[in-house]
Amino acid sequence: MQQVMENEKTFSYDNVPYDSHPFPQSHPDRLATIATLFGMKPQPVENCRVLELACASGGNIIPLAQALPNAHFVGIDLSARQIEDGKKVVESLGLKNIELKHVDLKDLTEAEGKFDYIVAHGLFSWVNGNTQEKILEACEKLLAPNGVAYISYNTYPGWHFRGMIRDMMLYHAGPIQEPNAKAGQARALLDFLSQSVPTENNAYGIMLKNEVEVLRNQRDSYLFHDHLEEENKPMYFHEFIEKANAHGLQFLGEAEFSTMLTSNFPAQVNETLKKISTDIVRTEQYMDFVRNRTFRQTLLVRSDVQLNRNLTFEQVKQFLIASPIRPISENFELQSAKPESFALPNNVQLTTPQPLVKAALQYLGEVWPKAVSFHELLDTALARVAPNVIQDKNAAEAQAQLLGSDLLTAYSTNAVVFRTTELPFVTSVSDKPKVSAMAKFQAENGNYVTNQLHEIVTIDIFSKHLMALLDGKRDHKQLLSELTKLVKADTLVVQKDGKQLKDGDALQESLTIAMNESLNKMAKAGVLIA
Repeated sequence: MQQVMENEKTFSYDNVPYDSHPFPQSHPDRLATIATLFGMKPQPVENCRVLELACASGGNIIPLAQALPNAHFVGIDLSARQIEDGKKVVESLGLKNIELKHVDLKDLTEAEGKFDYIVAHGLFSWVNGNTQEKILEACEKLLAPNGVAYISYNTYPGWHFRGMIRDMMLYHAGPIQEPNAKAGQARALLDFLSQSVPTENNAYGIMLKNEVEVLRNQRDSYLFHDHLEEENKPMYFHEFIEKANAHGLQFLGEAEFSTMLTSNFPAQVNETLKKISTDIVRTEQYMDFVRNRTFRQTLLVRSDVQLNRNLTFEQVKQFLIASPIRPISENFELQSAKPESFALPNNVQLTTPQPLVKAALQYLGEVWPKAVSFHELLDTALARVAPNVIQDKNAAEAQAQLLGSDLLTAYSTNAVVFRTTELPFVTSVSDKPKVSAMAKFQAENGNYVTNQLHEIVTIDIFSKHLMALLDGKRDHKQLLSELTKLVKADTLVVQKDGKQLKDGDALQESLTIAMNESLNKMAKAGVLIA
């Protein structure tokens, strides 16, 4: 989150830079997927134009520019220091399709051209009302006819409680000017409160403890800018949409599609929500009341765009589909109608008795993170469950409807991912493996890289050194030779059975095993490129 107006506050971001990293939910493909699902024809992400408001040092927008070389990206921010930091990265990577500008939001004009996707993450709630209007005005002026704007913000009712905690932290740390000291005192108050307020049969104590646990794991820069800045203006969802409507914008959906469905609530809640509201904005607001929601990532489009919210299995056919899902049972039965459960890394589980759907999910898990077309998925699943059966037209359509409907349900629970385009990574280790220039740069300068799915991948010391060598010019033997040099220079330490290895066959064996394991992990993490 960065400020792009209000000059008197700029120095808080120059002095305490905000952590700048990728937000997968803001990826143009995510926005294009939701738009396509609701009947729009958004600009293909391969050659789109993207504007990010409050881009900080480019941690979100620079990896996108690296991954989509035929698209064009513009990022603006009022922090001169962070823009300069971002420009150094852009220059180091040699990117020609991105511009980072030290520009005030109010100075944006239509001379910038139209943008297919506009992103404002962590900005809207941290500026005053006038600046909020400027954000929506920028979307009104600069959004292409079929464009999508992503705006995240804090929401009520959930932020009523968080606002109370913020007020207490500000009261305690208010006189302190030095940012780290201020954050430290805020943490001290939170620790005092969590230790002093009982949790047994005490809703206040339970909620307080939960909030303290969330904040305890965040960096001081997050605590300082997200909770201790002067401006923090949450609002109800319906109030946000009213502001958007006044600027010729309408609600498309949420970046997290699963949050939009009443069917994800218990049956009684679902039925009540359907009875009390048929208007999508009111329904979304009631769902916020039920969830005590604190944060939204809302997608807006122009008011004259015609949307189709009647979702059917037919819509699924136009997407690529992916999932890291795996069968839980070791005695997985594919051909029978026995229900089988599948699990995902995010603890989501899905159970189905349908052989066709089981076969499709099994295949998706095998090829992850690759995405496949609906027709490839259907044909592969049919070949696994009925390899010798010739399908007539009606039977084939019935199978397509079954699979499409179940995939739509799986998408609504985050069990599968829909994409509009294949992202630029490879899922196998080549003779001369390669990572992006962005990943090499990040590996050399930190402990995480951005993969080609626009996600953060934490890396260990060995992978850091290996990634620095993955320029696509070295084969496995040459990589092993370079790693050996690092060991002999004491840059890389290899141990076996508690003893440090410096040379010999044992070292070569250990390096080979470690290198192969690391490369395979990179392939499964979407880090390797062609």
